[in-house]
Amino acid sequence: WFVAGFVGALPYLGYAHLSPGDICATADSLQPAVGADFCSVTHAVFESVSGFTTTGASIITDGLWGDPGFTPDGRLGLPRGLLLWRSMTHFLGGMGIIVLGVAILPLLGVGGMQLFKAEVPGPTTDKLAPRVGETAKLLWKVYLLMSAVQFVLLAAGGMSAYESICHTMATMATGGFSTRAASVAGFESGYVEWVITVFMWLAGMNFTLHFLGLRGRLEVYLRDPEWRVYTALCVGGTVVASIALFAGHDTMGSLESVRVAAFQVLSIVTTTGFASHDFETWTFAPVALMVLLALMFVGGSAGSTGGGVKVVRYVLMTKMWVRELFLLSHPRAVRPIRLGGRAVPADVMRAVAAFVAVYLALLSLGTAFFALDGQDLLTAFTGSASALGNIGPGLGAVGPYDNWAVLHTPSKWVAIALMVLGRLEIYTLLVLLTPSFWRR
Repeated sequence: WFVAGFVGALPYLGYAHLSPGDICATADSLQPAVGADFCSVTHAVFESVSGFTTTGASIITDGLWGDPGFTPDGRLGLPRGLLLWRSMTHFLGGMGIIVLGVAILPLLGVGGMQLFKAEVPGPTTDKLAPRVGETAKLLWKVYLLMSAVQFVLLAAGGMSAYESICHTMATMATGGFSTRAASVAGFESGYVEWVITVFMWLAGMNFTLHFLGLRGRLEVYLRDPEWRVYTALCVGGTVVASIALFAGHDTMGSLESVRVAAFQVLSIVTTTGFASHDFETWTFAPVALMVLLALMFVGGSAGSTGGGVKVVRYVLMTKMWVRELFLLSHPRAVRPIRLGGRAVPADVMRAVAAFVAVYLALLSLGTAFFALDGQDLLTAFTGSASALGNIGPGLGAVGPYDNWAVLHTPSKWVAIALMVLGRLEIYTLLVLLTPSFWRR
């Protein structure tokens, strides 16, 4: 992933340093040229890693409100080819460069299976086919089919083919990069928002469910406990946030409140990070803002393209807490934890508990580092949560209409590390750093 991040940074660096007009000479001026952000290796690597890890955090200042790169129709001022590459890093990272690798290079064998399990997140991985390469190909077919459907629907709503494909790639990967400075809000289209909302919901589900559903087994959705909890969180969060928005805003009608709430709730819970509204301004609806803040720590489903802790881990942790409370009054009882009618092995439960503990530790360390590097506590905390959870926007200086260029260089590299750790579910990278792994 680090290699992909550095290689993916080359187009950004090439544009900044090799384009006519000496872009980098204006980097420190009051009016830097469009693309001057990428004169810095740190910025180029940050944007690339953010794309491949499907985080969607950006350091681009060109094209933001009032800056030279802000075009009349709200598009970012960077060349279309560079913005397309930016979206492609999302698309490639969505199901993982590693999954793509095992589909093309099936000779990876057992090592490939280990990498596949590391990249398709969650405590369990349901195999669709006996071989890793076959499984990866099946997942890619589902991924491409859903992408094609979303592309057609966005184009049918009046979005250009270019912007349709960019936003399709960002949505299906739960990434969040947009061609517009105001993100999806820049289109001012309720239809576009609803299409993206639905596909964010789909992208946040376990892709094995989609494969089985496309084969006619629609009952697998309702039978899956994680899907039920995930959908309940999406619906419940939307209901609470929409009521809060409607009650607190004088001019926002009921239907608009539902649309805005649904979009932002799905954007955060799936870790996509698109914005249809500047939710930092929701001081009139603090309950809605608290809903989004709470959902930042959930994430999508295991086996989805989303980041975060994952819904299934919360389901298992809740079951474990309930069991421990029960055992306090019934110490001799034997009560296994079950998920979907099957007993969950003790080693899986230990791994889940350890993952949550390490996740919280990294969140705390990231927050402390950002704060010590000069950021306010709100920016430090939500920035750390956003990077580790692969969300994109946070609150404070890294809000939905702000960007991560405000961080100092050391903090940007810490954010890069958090993004990679979050995308590879922490353990994969930590194991590679242990001496015992290399002695085997």
